[in-house]
Amino acid sequence: MDAEHIARAFPRPQDSRPARSLIYHCDGRTYRAVIGEPRRHCDAASRADRVEPARPQGRRASGNTVLSIVATRAAVEIWSCEPAGDWPNPSLVAPDAVLNIDYLDNPDSLASLCPGAGCG
Repeated sequence: MDAEHIARAFPRPQDSRPARSLIYHCDGRTYRAVIGEPRRHCDAASRADRVEPARPQGRRASGNTVLSIVATRAAVEIWSCEPAGDWPNPSLVAPDAVLNIDYLDNPDSLASLCPGAGCG
């Protein structure tokens, strides 16, 4: 079973959205989580919507493989394979820490963390 299928089938709350990837700030650092890959620490942010390493070795693993990324009204949940390393499972990312989120259900929708016009 591929990572995208697992992420779509992963249990999640009503009114949430599954995501393919997430770039966010935590404790002054930038991280990138992609389903099916280990979460990575990124050394440098080039733009608010894209992270590129300063050198090829600039991205280093910072946890186990990401199973699912779920955007809820309150936060973005990152679920990882156990053991999750130094991260809680799920890791919760506040909406204001999100730099970019790529949703599975509508890749063109990058701005809102929650579905529907009444979110806020």
